[in-house]
Amino acid sequence: MATLRGRKIRALAAAGRPACVGIDLAGVEWRETGVAVLVDGRLELLTSAGPDAEVIALAGLAGPGGTVAINAPLTRPLGRCCLDDDCPCRADPGTRSRQLERELGRMRVPTLATALLKVLARRGERVAAALRGLGVEPIEVYPFATLRLLGLPTSGKKTPEGRRRIRRALKPLVPGLDRQHASEHRLDAIVCAYTARLWREGRAVAVGDPKEGVMIIPDVTRG
Repeated sequence: MATLRGRKIRALAAAGRPACVGIDLAGVEWRETGVAVLVDGRLELLTSAGPDAEVIALAGLAGPGGTVAINAPLTRPLGRCCLDDDCPCRADPGTRSRQLERELGRMRVPTLATALLKVLARRGERVAAALRGLGVEPIEVYPFATLRLLGLPTSGKKTPEGRRRIRRALKPLVPGLDRQHASEHRLDAIVCAYTARLWREGRAVAVGDPKEGVMIIPDVTRG
């Protein structure tokens, strides 16, 4: 018997409407990756994925003209051929972070340098390359930055009360969230998808160096 999740996925795929797919990517395939799909701003699917192939298949629900937003580094620091600690590129040029991370720091949005997120960064780059091979150009996002810049709660995602607090703050922004239970990773996926929506509506900006990789964050200058 077909599951409700399977029916929703097939219905979204059959509709072929442009969607915003948010992916809170786990560093390894056996941990939960949260996935959220917004169509016309409404939450139509909230689920989890595991292996790369499943993540990529769900990303395809963005459809023609849609947007896939991923919470993971999708590029390496400029000049780095890899993120290995024993590679000469660590010392020459030796940059652990990307410009986008340094810009976020100046905006009082703390984040970790790409080289400190080796496992996640390697998977992010791998998934992004696979999507580009399918003609999909993903955008990099950071749920913490989106929440912080929008003045929404950021703490307590690992506790039920903290997640409820964030969910209540998101409900007015994301129709369809009313009766949804969301794990930490699914909640981040919703924020990823919402950031993609802001980007599509011209209410987000890119930070970083386009030659190295950029991140999409809310445009706080628009009020």
